[in-house]
Amino acid sequence: MVEGYNIAVQIGSKTILGRTQDDLNIAAVTKTSITKDDAGVQKESVVRHDVTLRMAALLSLNSGTGTFTQLDRDDIIEQSLKTGAQAEVAVTYACTGGDTYTGTGIITGYSESSSAAVDSDTTLNVDLKIIGAFTKSV
Repeated sequence: MVEGYNIAVQIGSKTILGRTQDDLNIAAVTKTSITKDDAGVQKESVVRHDVTLRMAALLSLNSGTGTFTQLDRDDIIEQSLKTGAQAEVAVTYACTGGDTYTGTGIITGYSESSSAAVDSDTTLNVDLKIIGAFTKSV
């Protein structure tokens, strides 16, 4: 059994500060074909995969000065607003004791949720889409 804290999504070489959840979704995109040779039987073939990731975190800010090992709210918003080639980020999805997968992604969504309640947490969500290949590292 793998505990949830053993799974990590990295953007560049950093994880998101205060992460509480990482989700990986892989969906096959198929093409349907039928030819006269198929005698009326449709064929399906996988032409690519849509790979998306979603991270949830407690909203956090790096404090002090220096080089930080995790991305905070401001880092993520800054990256989310980039366009063109600057919007692309290296993405790593790893599981302790399991395989690691890498690819190039873009942030397709960012949201924050807050409440006026005294004991509530402010959270953020980041959506990533892999563009191109998502491959197992060797």
